[in-house]
Formats: sequence, C-alpha cells, structure tokens
Amino acid sequence: MGILFILVCNVTSPFSFTSQKEINHITKNHIIIKIALLDSLIPSFTSPTEMEEILNKYSWEFDGISYEFKTQWVTDFEIASGILRKENFDVLVIPGIGKEFRRPMDDKWKKEIRNFVANGGGYFGTCGGANLASLGLIDAKQRGWKKETIWEYFMNKSAIGIVPVKAYQDMGDPIACSIIYKNPSRIGQSAYIWYNLSIEGCGVCQHCRINKNHPIFYGCENDTRIIRWVGGPALLPVGNVTILAWYPSQNISGLNGNESTSIHAWRYVGQDFNHPLDFWDMDDIIKTHLAGKPAAIACNYGKGRVVIFGNHPEHPVWKGGRIVEEDTNKNHMLLKGLFRWEDRKMMPFSYNWWIVRRSVAWVAGIERLPPFG
Repeated sequence: MGILFILVCNVTSPFSFTSQKEINHITKNHIIIKIALLDSLIPSFTSPTEMEEILNKYSWEFDGISYEFKTQWVTDFEIASGILRKENFDVLVIPGIGKEFRRPMDDKWKKEIRNFVANGGGYFGTCGGANLASLGLIDAKQRGWKKETIWEYFMNKSAIGIVPVKAYQDMGDPIACSIIYKNPSRIGQSAYIWYNLSIEGCGVCQHCRINKNHPIFYGCENDTRIIRWVGGPALLPVGNVTILAWYPSQNISGLNGNESTSIHAWRYVGQDFNHPLDFWDMDDIIKTHLAGKPAAIACNYGKGRVVIFGNHPEHPVWKGGRIVEEDTNKNHMLLKGLFRWEDRKMMPFSYNWWIVRRSVAWVAGIERLPPFG
C-alpha cells in the first residue's frame, strides 16, 4: 500500500451559490439540518455510533449563515409507521450495518424511504446502506459462483432501488461455506468481515481515486483518499449517476492482488467439542474482484439526492501495514480473528469525517458545504 501525501483542499468552489432551500431560511441566519439516523441492534458494528459522533451538533459558518446538523435515532418500526416526513427530517442516514438482512420483505418500510427521497429528502448510506439503496446484487453466476447464498438472497430482497446501480458483493458465512456449500472460498470478499470482526482489524485501507468535479470533493488538491473498506460492494451503474470514487486498480486479494492484503480461505471443521469455533486448513487464496470499479455514487431520485459509499468514510484508517495469518492449534475466529495487522500507521481518528459531513450536507440540498479537514 502506497504512502498518501497530505491532502490540501480549498474552501472556495464554483458550486457555492445559495439554493432555494437556503433562501427559505436565510432570514434566520441559522439553518438546522435534521438527520434521521437508523438504529442498529448489532453490538459489533460501530458505524452507527461513529455517524452520530461525526454529525450530531456539528456546525459551520458561511457568509454569516451558520449551519448545524442534528441527529435523531429512528427505528425500523418508526420508518414503516411514517416518521420520515420533510417537516421532521431533511436526511436519512443508513450506516454500514446489517439492515439488509432484517427487513427483506417489508414493502411498507421500503415505500416510506422511497417516498421520503422522491419528495425531496436526502439519503446517505455506507456499505450495507449502499446495498439497501441499490437495485440488488450482480447475479452470483456473473461473480463466478454457481448460486447465491442465503445471505445474498436476503440482500437482493431488501433492495430499495433508489440508486440505479447493481452491487457487486459476495456474502456468505464461513461455517455455511464449509459445510453447506463445501467450498470455504465461497465466502469471497466477505472474508474480510468474518475473519476479523474487531473494528481494529477488519477490512483494508485503500487509496481510492476521487471525482474532484463533484461538489463533495471539489477543491481537493490530491486525486486520491485513503478510505476504509470492510467487505462492502462495488457499485456498477445501470442508469444516470455520478461516480464519486473508485476502488484501486489492484485487487485486495487473488488475481492481480496486493501481497500485503491477500488472505486464504479458512475451512471450518467443527470436530473438536472443546473448541467448536476453531478453523483450520488454509487452502485457496480469497479472490476479490473490485479493482477499478466504482466505490461511491451520487444521483437524484425524484426531487431528492442520494450518496452511497461501498466503503466506510466514517471508519478510522491507517497507512501501510500487512496482514499476517497464523495456522496454530487454536484458530478462534470470534476471539482473536484469523488474521491480524502488522507495521501499520494509524491516521487521526477524524481523518475522513469531512467526507461524511459534506456528503450529508449535499444530499440535504445545502450548497455551501462544510469545510475540508
């Protein structure tokens, strides 16, 4: 992984004009952007709490007008019951959580989100939130598999369809891949989620090329940004969208893979009663197929704006580093992970917070976006 030069950004932008939404509030000199933040009942997922920390009560000023984010947690039931109204919220944020596995058949829930955005609301999602906004997954056979996993079935059923992209993502759990599908490699890119479930270890930090012609990135001096990827999708356009960022040209693992981030498929045996969650026998190298594909998308849906990232700009990142695998007599996936990192340099915790803030402001219809950094 290369070295990222310090990013220097300008605050001036040809996109800095007053929108109609701002004109409606300009006499108040203080604009509040109300954000509905979808909750999570999955303790190991840090994305929701990170989103709240990044967004809630953050404020900035431009030409004597102050802007402030205010977040409110909302539940699936509240969304299905109609809480998403323009008088209540400006933006819905669905972070990188497993919601696509929880409400696959709830048409009312999906309809409420579609209507909210179509009527002028904003939508910002990362990883799982990107999958939900898409048209569903690329067919399993097009990704090199005989059939979809049950996880992928639910992901397809959950798609809301507000962004004309198909998501390129493999998803399976390591036990089912070994026992049911008889192929530990079937886990695909989701190995980078399952094989180390800690926020300190899961995923890979990548230098992603960014689109500096879009307001969110306009004014950035460098062409790339380090963004954390944790097994999420590439986003393949099938309609009118703007690509905001691309995955690097080198794969994470497998063919044309980065040697420092490649990992093996681990086989679950389950024969040791004393260690029922042990994994053994590193066989094939995991193959990923994201190289050069779009990582982030912006588009309109009806009167509303949408931004989705297949990766995680809300997560902390690092420079350098290499993955180390150890096949010992006790390989506990859930306790210590099946791989760990060495020789990496952690970046400031807030390194990419401006990406989240500018994305949320843009989908809210605010043209005078938060500053970089």
